[in-house]
Amino acid sequence: MDWLQFLQIICVPAFGWLFYKLGETRKELNDFKVEMAKEAKNYATNEAILRVENKLDDLRSLIIEEIKKTTKRRV
Repeated sequence: MDWLQFLQIICVPAFGWLFYKLGETRKELNDFKVEMAKEAKNYATNEAILRVENKLDDLRSLIIEEIKKTTKRRV
């Protein structure tokens, strides 16, 4: 058996199968990414959490300032 027959009988089908499996895996990965993106929209992002934390800090600061103003007026 010479090298050309070896390539035709063994290597070409093996590479074909390898590329087929690679494409199949790529399709599964893309499907997984789409599924995770759909699920991720149900959860808060880090930016949204930081925005809420900043708003709470601002509100707390505003309340503290108002309390200080009312205590100064009473005194």
